[in-house]
Amino acid sequence: MTVAPMKIGFVGLGQMGLVMAPYLMRDGWHVTGHDLVAPADLPDGLDFSADLSDLASSDVIITMLPDGEVVTRVVDQLITAGARALFIDMSSSHPDESRVLAHRISDHGLDFVDAPVSGGVARARTGDLTIMAGGSEAAFTRALPVLSCMGHAVHLGPAGCGHAMKALNNYVSAAGLIASFQALATAIDSGIAPDRFLDVINGSTGRNNTTQVKIDRFVLNGGYDSGFALALMEKDVSIAASLLAAAGYDGAVTGAVLAQLRDGLAALGDGADHTEMYRAVTGDRSKP
Repeated sequence: MTVAPMKIGFVGLGQMGLVMAPYLMRDGWHVTGHDLVAPADLPDGLDFSADLSDLASSDVIITMLPDGEVVTRVVDQLITAGARALFIDMSSSHPDESRVLAHRISDHGLDFVDAPVSGGVARARTGDLTIMAGGSEAAFTRALPVLSCMGHAVHLGPAGCGHAMKALNNYVSAAGLIASFQALATAIDSGIAPDRFLDVINGSTGRNNTTQVKIDRFVLNGGYDSGFALALMEKDVSIAASLLAAAGYDGAVTGAVLAQLRDGLAALGDGADHTEMYRAVTGDRSKP
């Protein structure tokens, strides 16, 4: 007897969702996507439904949406439509929202995993995302075959832990981003060529993800096209700042990083890539 493939509903077909979903299909899942507008470049084999309720029959429902408020509305609609799925939220949401949502979902006898990602569009394209998961052991075990299609998943603890880790990771990343851009601009003004700057710093203790990956690929060529919006980085760092403050570990660096991101966002606009912070840091004075 032929067994029908398990069904996944994928809500949110933006830059990330469009390159993540094909890895699920490659591993034999039947995937139906939903978004407010059907993408023009829908991957081959990915079904699309303009009606969210069509995804209610899925075995697993993945959300990749702007924030936790939108995720909650989508989940409520799907449960009202009769969904009995495992819910996996891969958005960047506030961990408090995820804990509340997990409790509400459990009241319906369903499982929830918060599983935000790191790696951006580039690593989503190669199926090599780092996936930070929160939820019960049982829920994570159920989700792991799905998550493993898209990258390496790490179970961090109860619901909300995944989103807490994502915010804290992006806080550390943002601090390194700003410091690296300040250092690069100063090096250039001092007569140091950008390639020599990278050669030395990446062989020294100052190396970080920005110096190892972002400057060469997205800044020096003037592309500023990493695929991760500055607005999303600001949102994640804002969440991290609230977590640090609640735990009593915030300080001058926390406020300074967040303030500089917000100043950059105001100057560059909501559509800016986060690597465009180089332009904000330098005021376009120091060209790479």
